[in-house]
Amino acid sequence: MVAYQPYAMGRMKFVWGDDAEEYKPERWLNKDGVFQPESPFKFTAFQAGPRICLGKEFAYRQMKIFAAVLLGSFIFKLADEKKPVNYRTMINLHVDGGLHVYALHRHST
Repeated sequence: MVAYQPYAMGRMKFVWGDDAEEYKPERWLNKDGVFQPESPFKFTAFQAGPRICLGKEFAYRQMKIFAAVLLGSFIFKLADEKKPVNYRTMINLHVDGGLHVYALHRHST
């Protein structure tokens, strides 16, 4: 049987650099701050090639709308800013013990 591990593939230092395990959204931007897409064969959440997931673009659009509505409606703060956030490695990445946040409603002006 042949299988691949997306979690491990997303942390390969020879592909993503020495900071592969760090959260750095700017790694997807070019020097002018414009989004620079990577090869779909490097980021395999939706597979790649002729059998790529048909719902990929819909999923991306839905994630962007959902994030925009949430971030536009609420301010999120960690419940305990001094408590470190630790991850638990499983098939998917889980926050160990959950991520407790306060969601404060933004008041419209």
